[in-house]
Amino acid sequence: MNTKTVPFTAEQLENIIAQYPTPFHIYDEEAIKANVRKLIKAFDWAKDFKEYFAVKATPNPYIMKILKAEGVGADCS
Repeated sequence: MNTKTVPFTAEQLENIIAQYPTPFHIYDEEAIKANVRKLIKAFDWAKDFKEYFAVKATPNPYIMKILKAEGVGADCS
């Protein structure tokens, strides 16, 4: 099982909470990149494999930029 870690200290989180109204989402860009790379590597045996992210799952332009940079396509409906 994967161990999940938070890339912030408790103090950093408290500062973020004080600055931004809730609810909000915090994304770990490095973890997103690492997971996409693992997924793509898992299918490197399939010559024509192309990963597509369902935009409706997280319609966040910053996340989409990260995924695009990693070679992931967009599945839009």
